[in-house]
Amino acid sequence: MGRPPRPVPTKEPATAHPLPAGDDTVRATIRALAPLVRLLLATGTDYTRLAAELKPVFIEQARLELLRTGRKDTDSAISALSGIHRKDVREWRTNGLTGRIAQEMSVSAQVFARWVQDPLYRDRRRQPKPLPRLGPPPSFDALARAVTRDVHPYTVLTELLRLGLVELRTVKGQELVVPNRNGFVPPAGSREILDLYGANLADHAHAAVSNLLGGAPMLEQSVFAEGITEDSAQALGELARRLWAQARTEMIAEAMRRYEADRQRPDATSRMRFGTYYWQAPVEAPTPQDNENEGDARG
Repeated sequence: MGRPPRPVPTKEPATAHPLPAGDDTVRATIRALAPLVRLLLATGTDYTRLAAELKPVFIEQARLELLRTGRKDTDSAISALSGIHRKDVREWRTNGLTGRIAQEMSVSAQVFARWVQDPLYRDRRRQPKPLPRLGPPPSFDALARAVTRDVHPYTVLTELLRLGLVELRTVKGQELVVPNRNGFVPPAGSREILDLYGANLADHAHAAVSNLLGGAPMLEQSVFAEGITEDSAQALGELARRLWAQARTEMIAEAMRRYEADRQRPDATSRMRFGTYYWQAPVEAPTPQDNENEGDARG
């Protein structure tokens, strides 16, 4: 007698959180991808290069999805779920996982964070204040040494100057390091802002996808207004900056307090990211194709 047929996997039980339709998910994802594609094209990355880079991402995520649902992560199963050819899956297994190095916060970011939260280095309005470059606390030299002994304060200052986050002024013969009041915002095109771009968008996407898939509710909200003047949009943008500055200061202080309390604990294995964004643009008029599609959908 031949071998008995392979058992057919049972259908997963219905969840309390039904998933959105695949076509709707694709349309929503393409909408989110549009500005990212603009960046790729502006930096010389075409569709062929992006498609090649997406292959291992689809393979890895397909494997994780199989394991999450209790199925075997065979080459055939990964290929069927991801749509990637089995020979590419085999090559991925041979070469191993793509290397992804978790980047720690740069020293310059750590110094700026300490500057924002430590009362010794803030003014009466709880804003980071100009500091004498040298001397005992509160000075920039003392601030940098309080964060790290591995990097010389001069090197930290040079990096912050390069990023445009501080400037040097001489007042009454004393050299002062003056912070950028907008916070840690690296200049356009810098490696630092590229790292923030990847990290911020990835964690925002993680929160949004987790909510869509029925995970533990994550904060992922926004306020939206349409039909206002550009002046009103500018005023709301300034309000957003003020609200963020207040929230950032409180969050940094509490995060650093908890980090110091948790750092020696064996269960200190979690990470978090709290952020905000603001965007304004003219309202786009619907195209004839949009109107046609909308009519078809309603009909």
